[in-house]
Amino acid sequence: MATYNGEEYIIEQLESIRNQTRRVDEVIICDDQSKDNTVSAIEDYIKEHNLQEKWHVFVNKKNLGYASNFIGSADKTTGDIILFCDQDDIWVSDRVERFEKIMTENEDILLVGSEFKPFTSTDDAPSVPGWEMKQMRYNEALEKLSFVPENIPIGCQGCTMCMKRSFYTKTRPFWYTGWAHDEFVWKMALCLDGLYMYHSSTLKRRLHSNNVTMHKMRDNQKRIKFLEDLLKCHEATINFADSIDLSDKKRKLLEKNRKGTILRIELLRDKKYLNIVKLFFCYRECYHKLRAIPVELYMALKN
Repeated sequence: MATYNGEEYIIEQLESIRNQTRRVDEVIICDDQSKDNTVSAIEDYIKEHNLQEKWHVFVNKKNLGYASNFIGSADKTTGDIILFCDQDDIWVSDRVERFEKIMTENEDILLVGSEFKPFTSTDDAPSVPGWEMKQMRYNEALEKLSFVPENIPIGCQGCTMCMKRSFYTKTRPFWYTGWAHDEFVWKMALCLDGLYMYHSSTLKRRLHSNNVTMHKMRDNQKRIKFLEDLLKCHEATINFADSIDLSDKKRKLLEKNRKGTILRIELLRDKKYLNIVKLFFCYRECYHKLRAIPVELYMALKN
């Protein structure tokens, strides 16, 4: 678990973890220099429930940002199965039990994400995009995700992910500072043909005014920064693909996404409006959602 200024909701999450039907073997919490009472609240909870042997909280020497904080916390774990955990959600009572069963019964699964049920805690909370909610099946199916264009962008919330230690250890050297932890493991698992989706809710996802990942990017500079980060992660994924001798067909698909991202950056940053023709006719599959094409053209013209 990565925490930062999470005192308001942290206890509910800790309660949901402690009360799992399959007791967790360890809880690793890394706090990113919170300015509120997050750390003391966690420490008091650990003491109150006599969890000192298995629950540990660390405070970073400096603020690292959420990506490095999550990776740092994962590095400190010791178990064969690792679950990412946000500070403000609520796990369903048998989340760990279900994931352990899935992982032990399916050797080829390296990383599995799940669905969730959203709920709001503030009046100004963002909403889960309609397209994302439409993908929720809640039918208990376990689906292998193949290496196709629509699966290259991350397709689930990081807080729903569960992965094998062996997979994390193998891919960890390819992570770089700033690469979102969930995007990183998603792309690595896709390249290694071990990416799955569990179509069932394993947690209640809290929506509130301070959610980091739920707000839209309609600011031109923020969008450019997002695309520059995306370009860097495409390039890192290609380097990993080369290290494992990924097939030419799959590597070409990664390269296409890299080139498409460059065209998007040039459109927004350099006002190369004609790039929209290539993007629409040749790189449509590189977008998470097609409506981003006219949105980015509008942003380029407006700014």
